[in-house]
Amino acid sequence: MKNIFYICSLVCCVILLGSCAKGDQNGDLDGMWQMTQWRDKATGDTIKTQQDGIFYCVQLNLIKIQEGGVGNYHYLAYFRQTSDSLILGKTVKWPAETDAEETELTQYGVPANKRFHIDALTDKNLVLSSEQSILTFRKY
Repeated sequence: MKNIFYICSLVCCVILLGSCAKGDQNGDLDGMWQMTQWRDKATGDTIKTQQDGIFYCVQLNLIKIQEGGVGNYHYLAYFRQTSDSLILGKTVKWPAETDAEETELTQYGVPANKRFHIDALTDKNLVLSSEQSILTFRKY
């Protein structure tokens, strides 16, 4: 009888501990990415570089977009990842907690339609593209 009690207790603990964990959901996409280069597709011109301090941070179903050293705000957006795309959804400017306009994120390389093609993704490098731009990142 004691053995059944201990086995049931162990199973309950395993279930409870396992259900609370929110681990890696996005594979290599999870983590903090520093933009190393933002290029215009049509001209090949560099728009921003690593020195501009733009970061995309991915965890669970949120992406945080910020520019280091500029203001006390950042943007939080829900996103959806498919096999070859990254699609941003509702976006909030934080800490004001106001909805961000679609064009507010263009200064960080996000197209107005908030859709990227994932050109390359490894545990160290990420390349996103849109109709206008190519964004290159390194895992920070």
